[in-house]
Amino acid sequence: MKQSSVRARIRQLCCLGIPGELLMASLLPLLRELVPSDSAAFFWVDSRGEMQNLYAERLLPAEMMSLYFERYYEGQEASFRKSFLERAASPDGVVSTSADTELRKTAYYNEILKRLDAHHVLYGIVREQGAALGQLSLYRPLDAPAFTPRERADLASVMRYIAHGIAGDETRHHGSTLTFEDSDEEAMLVTDRGGAIRHGSEKARRLLLLATTSDINPASLKAAVNERAAQALRTVASRLDAVALGDEPLPPAMSFDTKWGRYLMRAYWLDDDYQAADALVGVRIQRQEPMIVRFVQAMGRLPLSPQQREIALMIAQGKSNQEIAESLGVSGNTVAYHIKQLFLKLDVHDRAGAVERITARPRTGKPAG
Repeated sequence: MKQSSVRARIRQLCCLGIPGELLMASLLPLLRELVPSDSAAFFWVDSRGEMQNLYAERLLPAEMMSLYFERYYEGQEASFRKSFLERAASPDGVVSTSADTELRKTAYYNEILKRLDAHHVLYGIVREQGAALGQLSLYRPLDAPAFTPRERADLASVMRYIAHGIAGDETRHHGSTLTFEDSDEEAMLVTDRGGAIRHGSEKARRLLLLATTSDINPASLKAAVNERAAQALRTVASRLDAVALGDEPLPPAMSFDTKWGRYLMRAYWLDDDYQAADALVGVRIQRQEPMIVRFVQAMGRLPLSPQQREIALMIAQGKSNQEIAESLGVSGNTVAYHIKQLFLKLDVHDRAGAVERITARPRTGKPAG
């Protein structure tokens, strides 16, 4: 995909007016399209350089994350605050590093960075009116090339959009006013009938954490976070037991709302003999995303012009022809013409059809349209 198209999608996402936390699951993959990398993370940071929250595509296991905050977060070897303030002092706020021989000998590298495949890191400091709001980090493994000056420039070119998406204002939407739809991000945990985890991939444990906590920082990552996750699994397992006893008609589905979005947890018996003491339960966790975010992502599959993408997005947001005309600085007749051309390209007859056509999941690998 052309970088201009990726930049346009990044800009559209960051101008939706929804909380920055809800953007991350879709924004980070787009940034990795712009600057090829294996994973990414965003850190919300206060004026003192203290981490307030974290969203990462790869998270350390709970015990390793606790180790990081206890041993390294304020340690001389890898002080987060000191490093962040140094990067924030950089003129353009975009810097890259690669682990040298000395760093690769340290416990911090081998216990933390190596586990995250974070050998090469590209940092972007997000600022609003001169004040640092947070840090974007893109990661590459040891066998990948270091980030280049061109790639640093590519990231710098979209930092103003990211700042707009993160900063927000009092008029932006809240999660409770958004319509959510299923995303493709899901995973399964295996628990016993009491809800204790017997098997879970890194992805499944990450989704469990995001479904049960809104704040990931040094203060919050204590037993309370683990207990919230454990309680959620105990509850869904006990409801499944109630189904076995005939007290509930259907397998349980629980919904969790956090800053990161909405998560659905569904439980099923994995053993035919579900009455056995050692019967296992499968718990599927699925992330839901705001419909408007999915809409922006879906437009990336379609051969629409930049102006058609802008108009389609405003249609999805429920704006009238007059409101679209005012936003674009054109006449109502011009908007009507572009909408007609959009409908022709999508082979639909009205606004509802256009939205449905764009958000429909493709049946083949070929772009729709």
